[in-house]
Amino acid sequence: MKNFSVKVLCEIAIFAAIGFVLDILQGGIWKGAFANGGSIGFAMVPIFIISYRRGLVPGLICGLLLSLVQMLGGIYVINGSSMEGWKQTFGPFLQIMLDYVLAYTVVGFAGAFSGAYKNANSFKKQVLFLILGCVLGGMLKYFSHAFAGIFFWPGKMWGITGAMYSWLYNGLYMIPNIIVCTGIMILIAKVYPIFLNPDEHDKDELNTFADNASIEEEE
Repeated sequence: MKNFSVKVLCEIAIFAAIGFVLDILQGGIWKGAFANGGSIGFAMVPIFIISYRRGLVPGLICGLLLSLVQMLGGIYVINGSSMEGWKQTFGPFLQIMLDYVLAYTVVGFAGAFSGAYKNANSFKKQVLFLILGCVLGGMLKYFSHAFAGIFFWPGKMWGITGAMYSWLYNGLYMIPNIIVCTGIMILIAKVYPIFLNPDEHDKDELNTFADNASIEEEE
């Protein structure tokens, strides 16, 4: 039940809101730079932060919440009638899932390394677990967009068609995103480590309270 306390739920909502604002800002900055959508920025960072602060499930919830809020701003859905076979029936639903619902949700899988990060006995190990988690979450988002492109957005770039086009196109913005966001997380861990490990802060507060209580009893 600890993962679903009121405090944690509030944090999830706050970081999802921050991620939404960052997503809008980076979308505006890079508007037109990527013909079929995409941008480079820090929108994954809030999900990474809550994932390491509170773990896997809160991270996934935060990503899902960000995805749903983002969709309120408008989405582009394919026309299933223009497709054949199973795509005609399930295409629009699957495209929405891959391009919108899952895209930010899967970033929360970085939280799978939360425990290892907090239990690491050196900064180098912490950096390792940060890199592993951020790359995992970022790559899953990359895969989500890439598979949507393979199945539903056939295109052509540099004379390349099909799957290769989707991997290249989505990689143009997702790889820089992963690098930038991972770098920011490492910087946070270096400058303000308690931000990613609130349990240590809670312990310090508890110890301070206990010490003060002891002093008062002695007096």
